[in-house]
Amino acid sequence: MKKLIVLSAIIVMQLSLSAATIDSLRRALPQGDDNQKTETFAKLCKELDAAGMVEPMLECLDEWLAHEIKKGDTEREGKVRWNKIVAMTNYGLDSLLLEEAPKQMTWFMHHNQWTFYYDTWDSKANVYLYQERVQTALREANNILDDANSRKNNFGRAVAYQLMGIIYESIGQYDHAVSVFRQCLGQLKDSYRDSEVLTNAYDYLSQTLDERGSYQEELAVTQEHERCVQERLKKDPTELSLYSAYIVCLANKASALTGLKRYDEAAETLAHAEQMLTEQNTPLARYRIFWAHCRLALKQGRANEAKAYLDSLERLAINAGGNIELLKADILMSQGNSQRAAQAYRRLYEHKDSTFSRDMRMQLDELNMLFKVDELEMQGKLVRSRFMIGIFVLIVIGLLSFTVIRYRAAMKLEREHERLVESNEKLEQSYKELNIAKKKAEESSKMKTDFIQQISHEIRTPLNILSGFTQVITTPGMVLDETTRNDINQRITENTNRITELVNKMLALSEANSRSVIDSHEDVHAVQIAAQAVDESRISTNKHVAFDMQFSPEMEEVVMHTNLEESTRALTMLLDNAQKFQKERHPMAKETQIGHVRLLLNKHQRFVDFIVEDDGIGIPASEAEHIFEEFVQLDNYYSGTGIGLTIARSIARRLGGNIVLDTSYDDGARFVMTLPINSDNDKKQIKL
Repeated sequence: MKKLIVLSAIIVMQLSLSAATIDSLRRALPQGDDNQKTETFAKLCKELDAAGMVEPMLECLDEWLAHEIKKGDTEREGKVRWNKIVAMTNYGLDSLLLEEAPKQMTWFMHHNQWTFYYDTWDSKANVYLYQERVQTALREANNILDDANSRKNNFGRAVAYQLMGIIYESIGQYDHAVSVFRQCLGQLKDSYRDSEVLTNAYDYLSQTLDERGSYQEELAVTQEHERCVQERLKKDPTELSLYSAYIVCLANKASALTGLKRYDEAAETLAHAEQMLTEQNTPLARYRIFWAHCRLALKQGRANEAKAYLDSLERLAINAGGNIELLKADILMSQGNSQRAAQAYRRLYEHKDSTFSRDMRMQLDELNMLFKVDELEMQGKLVRSRFMIGIFVLIVIGLLSFTVIRYRAAMKLEREHERLVESNEKLEQSYKELNIAKKKAEESSKMKTDFIQQISHEIRTPLNILSGFTQVITTPGMVLDETTRNDINQRITENTNRITELVNKMLALSEANSRSVIDSHEDVHAVQIAAQAVDESRISTNKHVAFDMQFSPEMEEVVMHTNLEESTRALTMLLDNAQKFQKERHPMAKETQIGHVRLLLNKHQRFVDFIVEDDGIGIPASEAEHIFEEFVQLDNYYSGTGIGLTIARSIARRLGGNIVLDTSYDDGARFVMTLPINSDNDKKQIKL
């Protein structure tokens, strides 16, 4: 009780001192010259921030800004404007920030203060990310990159890449995150070597590699990061923020060494980091050291010591990276407390499952909104194009009329009549081309709308099933026999997989128009690609389809230099397509017989053909290319999104091959996926 009284007295005393300092600075403002007022405003804002007085601090920033505008000091004015954005960011004033950011960006742009310009844009985009509007945040990142490319601004490019990396890491796309974080570092290393963004980018990349389990890569990055910080410390050993960055770097290095089972080196690195705490003992630095110690102790089987470090982490009451709940469950398991560990893992799973369902609903709503915006933009362009066509037609008609009158007067009526006829034919052809373009635009708009409606149905159906079974299982007093429980478990697993596959397709759609070549780094048997695709499509267990795979004995010896995962994914999509479009599975057909699907492997010259044949509804020869376009479905009776064939062909072409429809096949549909045996030699022959 006495300690509580003393602590309360200290807090009251600190608040009293802070209030006295603020009043003193307020009284000092009217006095002194312009530079002294600038210093007083800076101190006053700092005190108000420390006291957590948000509104008075924002008012003080506005007064400070008016003072700098009056002085005409644009450099100082820019810093004040940026401080205002920082304050709104730190205190989570999202609505105010979204309103304020565009105005400040306009000012920064007009005064060529590009660092503040891109930092402000980044703060605005991060608001969308905090609100879990991932698609909008990613669109902002792409807009930042386009803007920076147009201005050839490396710092703007780095900001865009770092934001993309954070977004990809937040949704578990670690490969994409690593790629853009490396691009961010590439932009910063030469032009912005003293920028704080450089050390942040190293930290983000190290943590992402750690989450992906790429410990050797992480170690190399931390060593490069360490050299960078040491060089900056040589230039300015008084910069305290560098010591905190050094501690974070060493903690990441220790994590990488722990992952590589080089435990002694990890312990030495952490000892070095702890020595640095004497220079900069911040909560972030302590958090990272405790985290690395906890993982090292856990890996070495010292569960009780790991628990002690975990308790220290929780007492800090911050989250500066890593999943503490998962770490806690691992420690319980290491201590032999399997029952509590199982409960902790179950809570993590349930939280992840509920978060996934919530995120899916939010992402779907956001996709709907974004596609509606695109549709409105397209309608606006169509209206403008019709207006311009009308003006063009009037001008052409006027010119033709003038030409006819002039040549009639010159007694060349017959000759000019022929020219007029020719011009009319060209004009008619132009009208036809414009009409075709209009129909394509309308068709594209309709396909996007159908896609959104189909996605909504595809997601809501399994979500409703999962929700229904969850209510059944969690109903108090509900008793289920073993057969019913097994059936429910199977249905839950099937619908969870269905949602996961749909999300993966939606994510893959963003790559459908990519022209980047997929890295081919594996030597695999062609038969292995086929077998793995059969397993992943589950076509051999489909009771509605009789499946057969055929290849010659020589094919078992064919080894391809390709990408196993991507080539398998493309072939799996073709098998999924074949088993889906069966005549007997059509809602209007009678199920009197099962369908047949056949997978053939054939080698010719330097390529391997993976041929998928089915006896389904077939595809008209006139639609042979149309079906590979996004969102195209020739028969709306069948479920699906209309993007599978688009993604499959994109993957095949980026691997150096292609996918075509064999129009000579009349018994259903036959798709031929051709991949090079040695992709390094043959990629250049394929036009992406």
